[in-house]
Amino acid sequence: MIALLAQGFALLILAASVWLLKFIIAPPYPVWGLVIVQGVLAAFLSCRMGLPCWWRLIQFGLPVGLYIGLHFELNPFWALGIFLLLWLVFFNAIKERVPLYLTNSTTRMALKKLIKRRKDIRFLDLGCGLGGNVVFMGQQVNVLRSDGVETAPIPYLLSKLFTLFRGGHVYPMDMWKAKLEYYDVVYAFLSPDPMPKLWTKVLSELPQDAIFISNSFAVPEVEPSEVWELSDKRKTKLYIYNMHDFKKD
Repeated sequence: MIALLAQGFALLILAASVWLLKFIIAPPYPVWGLVIVQGVLAAFLSCRMGLPCWWRLIQFGLPVGLYIGLHFELNPFWALGIFLLLWLVFFNAIKERVPLYLTNSTTRMALKKLIKRRKDIRFLDLGCGLGGNVVFMGQQVNVLRSDGVETAPIPYLLSKLFTLFRGGHVYPMDMWKAKLEYYDVVYAFLSPDPMPKLWTKVLSELPQDAIFISNSFAVPEVEPSEVWELSDKRKTKLYIYNMHDFKKD
């Protein structure tokens, strides 16, 4: 709704600007130019109206894509097909406001370092995406079992195929239904939105000697046991919650 409102406000600003411009430069004006201005205005307004700034590219692309489709008389089914493909990939962005974030190799090496002093680890990736973490952790000698849950259809199918050949287990399960009490290390790379609810689940289900790790997104108003800032380009932060600091006997 915010994205739609931003496009609407951008259209109103553009209409007012065109009405004023006619007193300086006589119309007509190139349609492609107006479309680009519409996209720029919508992208600018989106950030100011509270949308994450990565929405700028989407907001710019909407009017431009519509113009290209109409100008070249593309079959509307192409747009429907692209929408369905995006929905199948980014399913959780609609349902849980969790985009598809992929863990990089630097973060995986940090996870390996984090667990090196533990034995017989049962690892779970909440929202495992393409399954890279599940495979990587499953290959560590001290990891007894490596699992992941994913509900977005295309990422799940790809992760299932990946783990089938490389090791690990992925399940088409909502993260809220995962039984955390079976695991020693739980990892999540989600978004700010589900963190308060997830922390409630973590507190109630994870064993006292377990670890919860959140990539980039801290639990609001909860001081983590440790924060690791990694040396990758995006300066990834791992928020580490040792459950014995939060669950007393």
